[in-house]
Amino acid sequence: MIRPDLPRISLSDLPGGPEPVVLCATARLAVGLRQAHGELQVARGATVWRALQSSTPALWLDALVSRALLRGEIPLAGVPGTFLTWAQERSLWEQAIARDTGAAAELFDREGMALAAMEAASLQRAWRIEVDAALHTEEYRAFLRWQEQVAEACRAGGWRTADEVLAGRIECVARGLGGLPARIGIAGFIAPDPLLSRLLVALEARGVELFQLDFGRGDSAPALGAGLSDAEAECLAAARWAGERLARDGSARLRIAVADLPARRRLLESALEEALHPDAVGAGWAALERDYAFVAGSPLAGEPLVDAALRLLQVFVHPRRVAQAEFGALLCGGGWSADVLEADARARVEAGLRERLPPETSLERLVRAIGRLAADARAALAVPQLLAHLGALQDAARAAPRRQLPSAWGGGFAALLAALGWPGQRPPLAAEAAACDELRTALGGLQALDAVLGRIDAGEALRQLQRHCRDQAFAAPRQGIARVEVCSLGDALAGPVDALWVMGLNEGAWPPAPRPNPLLPAELQRRAGIPAARADSLAEQAQSLQAGWCESAAEVVFSWAQRDGERPLRASPLLAGIAHGEWPPVVVLPFPAEPLERIDDAIMERIDDARAPPVGAGERVRGGTALLAAQAVCPAWGFYQYRLGAAVLPAPTLALDAMARGSLLHAALEEFWRGRCLADLLQMDADARGGEIRRVVAQALAEFDRRETAPLPLRLRQLEDARLQALLAVWLELEAQRANFRVIACEEKHELDIEGLPVRVVIDRIDELDDGRLVVIDYKSGRSVSADSWADARIGEPQLPIYAALAFPDRDLAAVALARVTRDEPGFLGVAQDDGLLPELKSLAAQRRRYADDEFPDWDALRNLWAERIREIALEVKHGVAAVVFDDEKTLDYCEVRPLLRLAERRQQYEEGQ
Repeated sequence: MIRPDLPRISLSDLPGGPEPVVLCATARLAVGLRQAHGELQVARGATVWRALQSSTPALWLDALVSRALLRGEIPLAGVPGTFLTWAQERSLWEQAIARDTGAAAELFDREGMALAAMEAASLQRAWRIEVDAALHTEEYRAFLRWQEQVAEACRAGGWRTADEVLAGRIECVARGLGGLPARIGIAGFIAPDPLLSRLLVALEARGVELFQLDFGRGDSAPALGAGLSDAEAECLAAARWAGERLARDGSARLRIAVADLPARRRLLESALEEALHPDAVGAGWAALERDYAFVAGSPLAGEPLVDAALRLLQVFVHPRRVAQAEFGALLCGGGWSADVLEADARARVEAGLRERLPPETSLERLVRAIGRLAADARAALAVPQLLAHLGALQDAARAAPRRQLPSAWGGGFAALLAALGWPGQRPPLAAEAAACDELRTALGGLQALDAVLGRIDAGEALRQLQRHCRDQAFAAPRQGIARVEVCSLGDALAGPVDALWVMGLNEGAWPPAPRPNPLLPAELQRRAGIPAARADSLAEQAQSLQAGWCESAAEVVFSWAQRDGERPLRASPLLAGIAHGEWPPVVVLPFPAEPLERIDDAIMERIDDARAPPVGAGERVRGGTALLAAQAVCPAWGFYQYRLGAAVLPAPTLALDAMARGSLLHAALEEFWRGRCLADLLQMDADARGGEIRRVVAQALAEFDRRETAPLPLRLRQLEDARLQALLAVWLELEAQRANFRVIACEEKHELDIEGLPVRVVIDRIDELDDGRLVVIDYKSGRSVSADSWADARIGEPQLPIYAALAFPDRDLAAVALARVTRDEPGFLGVAQDDGLLPELKSLAAQRRRYADDEFPDWDALRNLWAERIREIALEVKHGVAAVVFDDEKTLDYCEVRPLLRLAERRQQYEEGQ
């Protein structure tokens, strides 16, 4: 207690009216005491009463001095003048730090340094710490330089810091300020506070009677201890405890205090949602007012509509450096432009941008890419309002002034957001509307920085706004009082409640570790008695808080986690005397907890998910050869990816990805071989061949640039040019070893019908030999190329077998081959009718270990069996076969829908069955 010598008066004995005044440690406690006092008056049968005058010392002094000034009791010159807001003072410190560190300022955490410096100045003034020159450290000397610059700025502007104003108002009380109440109580003060002590001394000297307000429920409640397995179990146990208490008494008021609330907030919110509102599932329940509330709120920047606004302003301020991930979140989220009418098209646009643009791009390239995507896809990607708003964003970025006052930036930001359709087409919920209003207030609040910052650029204005939104706690407005309050340990003393659960009381966290200010000598802080610098002071405060918690509720539970991952944890030593309660183990049951037939006595329908609906008449089945390949490896893969459309979104790459490099290689080889034969290659000398290679590579790169939204960077283009030239030189050396041929087709398209499935194929290259037979070639630029599955009952790489069996029913084929176009191991893989047709490509007769004689007796039987097996796979697709079956799990390494196959659950079922 800050003054244990003061007499104690209980809240129930406190009359209402203008006196006495109660000074509270926190604003929440002041509100809680007014509410508890009112409940006592109602319980006594009162219908009208004067509200309890409870307030924090700073607010009470502000009102007291303001009334005295209006009455003329004190001269205006005797009162400290204009005081800086917290944001203004922090900005002054940041400017001082930036000027002092010079060019290296960007290397430092200026925000963190400014906060530490503000705290150091406040501590030094309040605790009257004098630092001898012998104890000056480098950090303290830097702090003195910053402090002098801030003081000079305050003198020039006629400003006072909040601490100086508070100290000045205490001096006004000491000098004879009138209007003081006869009695003043204090409540909730645990840690020593020198400014409050000076105020109490001044009040006693003026004849004010002081007392300590006891707002507990009488006798201390015996607290129970709960050691839970981990932090999640703590959250679940506390939530279920709250649910059970409210089920027994719907009017009960409960409080849950958390030692590390930011880290556990998501876990606890999920647990409370499950315990108190299990039926509130889906968007339709978003507007439901919950029975629980996080009293400190959450950062305003975390609200979805505010986040969307800040992201839009980030693009406006930095149009040349736009992170595609950030812009993708804007496209897929709501809160601006035609977020309802164009939602589906915007999601498709976002997927398309991933394939066309690098991770960091510019607004100009984004607009150009979206325009091309919309033009290529036409109605499927119609986003006229999006393009119009992005055009307006571009125009605003180009026309923005270089520097102006923060207030001007605030007005400009607000106008820009309105021009971009913020906060979207959907009518906002009450909480969303309140968050939008808070952001508009923050934009107007930038005016307060005009005198402190002067003219600044857009980046600094946005930084100030973003920081305000991170620091500003936002709590959605409520119509009723939450029956379960969730708060930090510092806010746990906020008036009486029926039951209190305090969690996270582990060794190391409770009592908290000392945290002396880094800019002041730690030893001087300990000598001065600053609680945060002394372990013994913190332990005493923790014990006092525990006692206060036990007095403020009829039922108190203290809990701790027994482990953090694999690391064992122990309870705080301050809980040594706490009796352990009986707490059932928290078990997360899998759904359902009982057989489906018994759930609510409902008749449940069983569906065999191994069988999908057959392909309907008129149903468009996409995928082509890739669908048949996936179906052959695992039917569920083919169904999920190609009939349901599930897929992994491509990740933007800074340079060319493997697909783009493969496309460049195909284009260069196509240009080289079109209309040519082996004789044309052999007639070229080294210079002629090199010149032709350079030409086709340059044309492939030029065509690539024409299709893309922006040309390749010069250095990347040079590297890719050199790579392709070297690759083609090696490959053409191998081609020169072949028997005579001529290329009759490149990138030839065929439309096939396989058991009713339309399959569109593009054959990379078709060669004709001297005897009229064909050789079908498919280029592959990777090393992991294989034709092993061609002999299997389920062909996992069916592309070339489809060409051989179904694309040329009336032509003789001599070979089908995968051309592995690599620099280190170039070659052909596949199967031929005769030996010697392609370098190192073996004939069917020479591959009997793979192609068994009884299944593949001759070349015609090979083609016929391929056709039969491919048709069987196509019939599976047509009939809806979609089971999770496969021969080897390694064949699913590159499956895009692997998570949907639930392989871990499948493996567990097999293990349990065995």
